[in-house]
Amino acid sequence: MKKVFLSILAGSALLVTSCGGGNEAEETTTETTEVAEAMTYTADVAASAVNWRGDVIGVYGHEGTINLSRGSVMVAGDQIVGGEFVIDMNTITPTDSSYTEESPAEKLVAHLGTDDFFSVAEFPTASFTIKSVNGKQIVGDLTVKGQTHEETLDVETMEMTAEGMTMSGKLVFDRQKYGVSWKHYVKDYVLSDDIVIKFAVVAKP
Repeated sequence: MKKVFLSILAGSALLVTSCGGGNEAEETTTETTEVAEAMTYTADVAASAVNWRGDVIGVYGHEGTINLSRGSVMVAGDQIVGGEFVIDMNTITPTDSSYTEESPAEKLVAHLGTDDFFSVAEFPTASFTIKSVNGKQIVGDLTVKGQTHEETLDVETMEMTAEGMTMSGKLVFDRQKYGVSWKHYVKDYVLSDDIVIKFAVVAKP
């Protein structure tokens, strides 16, 4: 990690005493303080992964992947101090096995793109902007469907080397806060308000 060394020169002052008429000079001292310079790691979008999951409570769930379009993490010393991840909402891809010829995965993707869910034509990206870090919790602004709320990303693993960094974590958000308010059409089927997003980020300096 790059370091910046600041040399602070304490100025010398001459003290004249009236009692003995003598001169006493304060010693000149030099103090060196080490300050870490913030460094930006850029996400390797091809090597990174974002996974999502939503559940119909007690019945079934859908899960899949979605791509990062760009991302960055700012680090000072061994601490994350900023960054942003931008997700391409046009890349929603289901990976679970609950599909049939009558109800293929493509049908789910099309529905998720409508105003019932994420209005992808109008809002083609979502983002998470880091605001602060408290231990293994990253607090940031999540923007989905044009609406922004503060959310917490729980860091599960993080490793930094001279070659780059890796980080994985989980964020759970309430879809209702972002205007994703579709209700299941089948009686007694309740779509969970919680949507789970898992990040596995690979970034390089």
